[in-house]
Amino acid sequence: VKISLVYSPGVLDAEADESLTAAAMRMRDNDISSLAIMQGSELIGMLSERDIVQAVVDGVNPIRTRIGRYMTENPATVNLEDDSADVARRMIELGIRHLPVVEGGRVVGVVSARDLLTLEARAPESTSHISAIRAARGRAEGPAVIVPIASSGRT
Repeated sequence: VKISLVYSPGVLDAEADESLTAAAMRMRDNDISSLAIMQGSELIGMLSERDIVQAVVDGVNPIRTRIGRYMTENPATVNLEDDSADVARRMIELGIRHLPVVEGGRVVGVVSARDLLTLEARAPESTSHISAIRAARGRAEGPAVIVPIASSGRT
C-alpha cells in the first residue's frame, strides 16, 4: 500500500528557536506526538514526545530550552509513492515512530507507526484494507486529516 493512502496530510510545525514548553503545549493541544521543525519552508528537524521526555530527564528548564537543542536534525523522510511495508521497516531500522512525508521537496504530512499499525491490524487479506483504515478512523473516504496550522532526536 502506498503511503499516499495511509499518511496524515497536513503538518503541525514549529521553529527551532521556540521553547520546549511551547512545543509540548502545541502537541498536547492538537493531540499529536511529533512536530516538524521548519526554517521557512525547509524541514530542518523533527521533535517528538521522546525528545521532550529526554529533556525532562536531563533536568533542563523547558521554558528556556529551545527545540533546536533536542530535535532530530535532518530527519529521514518518505515519499507519497513509497510502500508502507518499506516505510515500516525503515522506522524499525531507525528506531523512530514518525516520518515526514514529502512531495516535490515540500513537507505534505506525516506517517506514524500508528498509521502503519492501523493498516496492518484492520486490513483483511483482500484489497479492502483501505476501507478498513478509513472505517477505523471514522471517515468514509480519504486519509486521516491533521488540520494544517501555520508556524507560530528521535521521532
